[in-house]
Amino acid sequence: MADLLVGGLTLSTDDRGRLHFWGEVFNLGSQTQRWVRVTIRLLNEGGATLAEQSDITGLEWTLPGARNPFYLRFLTPPEHWNSFTIQLAGQAHDLNDLNLPQPHPGLVVDKDHFREIDRADLRCSIIGLLSNKGLAPASHVKVAGTLYNAEAKVVGVLSPYLVPRGVLAPGDSFPFELKYYALGGIVANYTLQVQGRIVTEGVAA
Repeated sequence: MADLLVGGLTLSTDDRGRLHFWGEVFNLGSQTQRWVRVTIRLLNEGGATLAEQSDITGLEWTLPGARNPFYLRFLTPPEHWNSFTIQLAGQAHDLNDLNLPQPHPGLVVDKDHFREIDRADLRCSIIGLLSNKGLAPASHVKVAGTLYNAEAKVVGVLSPYLVPRGVLAPGDSFPFELKYYALGGIVANYTLQVQGRIVTEGVAA
């Protein structure tokens, strides 16, 4: 898609031979995109596809001018791959259509702290406090933690659903920890983004 662009891409192979891709999708357009899908294909010298992996970005919505992290890996990449392609596909989202899930405006993350660990397979973590400061309950709450190296390239991505009971009520807070077991380089900086859906009766999933 012309309005979506990949940036900050990092790829590396670990000691088990797995191939990792970290990056961000930038929305350069004027429309919010929902469920942006990233597809990476490994090609041979002739341009034929040898392997393919696909997944959605870390957050449900990518707002105009915003970035959204992604992470894909090939557990057993083909030995003779020569190049790769990245394809992006999203769907324009109407922020005024109340029949669709809509992003919750009152979710915030604070008191966050990055910790280097390097114990066993655990490389580092981010701890923080997730709070609902809005007027409506929030569901499908995700915190996306993006790690960067000194050149602002992405070297780690996690974006789990965090609220165990499914809904974060107005005024409630929830402590969290993002644990990183795979990294693509030395961490120099990080960002945290949070998203969730406004809970309204009759809204489609």
